[in-house]
Amino acid sequence: MEGLSLSSNQAGTKKKRKQKKKKRGKGSKGSKGNKTGIDLKPSGENLDVPTPNIIVANFTPIIDPLPLLDLGPHDEFTELLQSAPFVLEESEKTAGPEEAKPNPEVWNTMTEAERNVVTKLQQQTCVVKTVKTSAWNAFLQKFAIKDGEMGGGRWRLNVGENASLGTDRRKSIIFPQKQTQTLPPFHSFSSSTTLLPSCGFKMRCYGSLKEHPTGVIFALPTLFPNDNNNEGQAADRTKSWSWPSGYSAKTEFNIDPRGNLMNGREDALVSLDELRRHNHSYLHDPNYEIMGKVVKGGLKTVPFNEIYLRVGGTIGAHDSDRSFDDGVGLPIALFVRSATYGDLTAMLRLRARLVSVLGRDHIRGIPLLFITPETGVRVLTEGLQKNLLLVMSNSLNPFQNPQLKHKTNINNTSENHLQQKLEELLDLDDDGIRDVLTPEECARVAGGFGATDDSVANLLMEAVVDDVERDHKSADSSSIDDSPTKLRQGKLQELVNEGLSAAVRSGDYNTSRQLLILYTLVASKGQQNKDRAQSLSLKGTKAVGEKGRKQNYLLSDTERIEEALSGNLPTGGHGSDSRAKLEKQALIPTISQENSVLYDQSVPPPPPPPPLDTDRLRSATNSDGLLAVLGAAEVLKSMQDGNGKLRTLEAVAAIEEWIDKSENSVSFRLNSWRQLKSAQGDLKIATEQDSNFMAFISNKAIETRKKFAKELKDSVSNTKFESIDFLKSIHATLSKMNNPCLRLELLQFILGLDNRYSIAHVIRSVELAATCLNISAYETMRANSEYALTNCDVYNKSGDVDLVLTSQAQDL
Repeated sequence: MEGLSLSSNQAGTKKKRKQKKKKRGKGSKGSKGNKTGIDLKPSGENLDVPTPNIIVANFTPIIDPLPLLDLGPHDEFTELLQSAPFVLEESEKTAGPEEAKPNPEVWNTMTEAERNVVTKLQQQTCVVKTVKTSAWNAFLQKFAIKDGEMGGGRWRLNVGENASLGTDRRKSIIFPQKQTQTLPPFHSFSSSTTLLPSCGFKMRCYGSLKEHPTGVIFALPTLFPNDNNNEGQAADRTKSWSWPSGYSAKTEFNIDPRGNLMNGREDALVSLDELRRHNHSYLHDPNYEIMGKVVKGGLKTVPFNEIYLRVGGTIGAHDSDRSFDDGVGLPIALFVRSATYGDLTAMLRLRARLVSVLGRDHIRGIPLLFITPETGVRVLTEGLQKNLLLVMSNSLNPFQNPQLKHKTNINNTSENHLQQKLEELLDLDDDGIRDVLTPEECARVAGGFGATDDSVANLLMEAVVDDVERDHKSADSSSIDDSPTKLRQGKLQELVNEGLSAAVRSGDYNTSRQLLILYTLVASKGQQNKDRAQSLSLKGTKAVGEKGRKQNYLLSDTERIEEALSGNLPTGGHGSDSRAKLEKQALIPTISQENSVLYDQSVPPPPPPPPLDTDRLRSATNSDGLLAVLGAAEVLKSMQDGNGKLRTLEAVAAIEEWIDKSENSVSFRLNSWRQLKSAQGDLKIATEQDSNFMAFISNKAIETRKKFAKELKDSVSNTKFESIDFLKSIHATLSKMNNPCLRLELLQFILGLDNRYSIAHVIRSVELAATCLNISAYETMRANSEYALTNCDVYNKSGDVDLVLTSQAQDL
């Protein structure tokens, strides 16, 4: 702080300035924690308050990224390469993959669905389709039934690739005349696919590996009752067209409005049986024909063929449900074209997206495969999936979806890209993941790669249960008194810190924000239950699920989490409004109506959550979004441990001393201005503009700082530092600042932030901290209301129904 009492080691100001040019960023011995080399505590004045425990305040450390882990997205998951479902015996080395026998070591670990799909690949009774990474949304939306649409619609043959994203889909879909129970629950549409040779050998799929890394597999119909059980007749009648390898049909440009082929595409058609004969020739013959020309010696990899057929429609649970007329159903498997961790993670996210769009019941247990022309098909069995998650949580540097990374940050958020990111969140409660990964590993997956709100909340709530149970067992039952207790540093904070570390590694603002909000909500709920230890026995509050995982009792249902994070509360969750706008509204009393209800009912708002140690993480990132989240955690910490109040008292005394000296000396004000300019020149203070010289010559700087000191005094005397009122006061002060220097530095000091936090950064951190407290306050109100209702006696007297609260509810 400029112009306040200097430490004894700062007498030679001119010499120090010369040294700063040589050693920029290195503070003097007596003022390590101060940007301008000024002591926070005014001289000659003793404050009757304890000194806050601060080692370094307002000091920008050199950005020191977290150490890299062993693996990156371009490394290969080598275990997958050994997971071949078929093998050839020594006596059958000259035979092809059609004669290969199941590999017992892999086959016995496969599910029935996995065995079914690899058998179809071996017998060439399924087709594959690769989809461009940016085109998955349009592809999946063609299956989905929008609000007001009738099920079982048929997309026209000549619609564009992105027609599903249009505002009026009815122009492109032919709907049935009547809605019946027999109609399929999904729309059907025609799409180009490829019939691979047996086991996926020899033939490449459509598109480059970079832009088309993942794809889907559809089963072909096997029964044709309307066509004398003849596959060729059924394909011809339903306009399910096929072209040989190397032919570019370009169906999106060569189908007329009536659904007929044009520009000579019909002359090149072949049957499905011809495609299978060609595929067999590619695998066994030294010379074979491609596009009417004989290739002597063959090719290492042959180009893809094309089958244009109708997909979707029926659910496709059985082969008898599929047809060329109504659609071959939903995908029966997903596949990836490389074994790198980047593409395998993309496939896991794609599976989560299919669950979100098509429904969990239709995608549950869908097989995950790896297919290349060189190695054929490999199966990512459940055991390998768990091994992959173990690597992701321990050895793999986490990363975001590269297609979404720059469209879902705090400064640039696209609603469509954010929606896709939410659909791609992994569910940690699926497929026994929690039985394989430790809670710390689950937290790393959630922070680094993203996980659903419910699964993260369940993870954190289980940690709270363990912490409360541990404290309950260690405490003497006779020592429990009426004073409320606080959750001490425990497993919950450890999990959140693990998740935040992974979020910093991946640079993911959204997952870090999710962890902080859920941490505040769960910690508040855990504190409530611990405070009720006298009336609520922990015995019997936990049950064991189907897979041995403990169920939480902290929330009566997970819909509250969805409500809190979906935008129904002023949390800036998953609503259509921007998060920054909603988090700003969380500070406005008219928006925070639930908090005012809390005060009206004399229910004390929950305190800030137990403090998180984020100093190392803040020094490891320069991301605006992560700084906002980690800054919000530090703000909550300053509120919870009481240091915020102590720092405010020091700041008030320091600024009052500056005002007293400035009113009597113009030279003192000029010296203050020079020190600020020096600090700004050394990038030691995060200001948008340089200090105004005329503000120090005139009395403007004195007036603004007098007003600022008064606002700080009012915050000390009129607000509780552990409640949202303190944040409202700070936010009101920030919103009035134009070009603050000393005031910004003081606020950074009060909130425990370093000098990288500009006005915008501090506002974001304060708003997010208010969001966290608003959610926990809302949940407290609902929980206390339900707790009172569940512990009351209802009786009827003279026709009137009265509620008689028991002693447990009255204690609230």
